[in-house]
Amino acid sequence: MKRFSIIVDLAAAAIIFTGCGGGGGGGGGYVPPPVDPAPPPPVAMDVLYLDDIDGIGMADVPYICDSGSGLTDLDGAFYFYWGDACEFDLFGFDGDVFFSLHIDDADAIGLGGIPFECLSGWDGVTDYDGSFEYEVDDVCTFYF
Repeated sequence: MKRFSIIVDLAAAAIIFTGCGGGGGGGGGYVPPPVDPAPPPPVAMDVLYLDDIDGIGMADVPYICDSGSGLTDLDGAFYFYWGDACEFDLFGFDGDVFFSLHIDDADAIGLGGIPFECLSGWDGVTDYDGSFEYEVDDVCTFYF
């Protein structure tokens, strides 16, 4: 009888342990849905200035950039994103070697090395002082 009791106890233990095994569709713990990361903050537009040889801002020059368009303000300011191509309509400005225009920063420091091309055929990069040459009633595109 003792042998029978051991067999019954082992069978009962096997049934109990089998019922407690892994798998199964029990009511597991709550798992919250994944949270999307916050979007990065918007990048602010940059500003540069279109000035004449005396550092006076060229107001009301129409421009079209990849990111927007407008007119330069009273200080010659225009807004863009780095990587934009910006086209300036210089209609009515008397372009020649002695009256060049400049691309300057807020401290009136010219930005050299900006690639550009004009409909008149002038192209290259702005000079060390941000100056560039163009023709009368030209349209020039700068690649920032």
